This record gives sequence, structure tokens and C-alpha cells, in this order.
Amino acid sequence: MEHQPRSPRHEGACRIAVTGLHPKATTGRYYTSRFTAGDMDFTLLDRSTDYSTFAEAQAADQAHTSN
Repeated sequence: MEHQPRSPRHEGACRIAVTGLHPKATTGRYYTSRFTAGDMDFTLLDRSTDYSTFAEAQAADQAHTSN
């Protein structure tokens, strides 16, 4: 809402590619009526871990912790 005065609502569309029976990630692209476009990347979050933030999950991931 704070950006409404300088950036009024505009229309757009997106295309999302989903493959496989149980996808864990997908990609997409969006286009708007203001001639902007961009890429989107989605990753499935595992809600069974009870991490509140990405930082908490990353800290618990041994592959991403520094020695």
C-alpha cells in the first residue's frame, strides 16, 4: 500500500512450468502491463521441520555450515 501513489496497480500474467508427479521445484516467468518481465523460481518448503525462517533451516543444514 505504501507504494500505491508512485506505483499504481497494474495487470500481468505468468507462465509456470511444473513437471513430474511430485515436483520439489519449478520455474516461471512473469510479464506486466507496464512492460516489465522477470523470472520466478519456486522451491517446496518442508513444513515438518518447524523452522521459522530460512536462516534457521540453513543453519541446521550441515552442507551449508562452515567448519
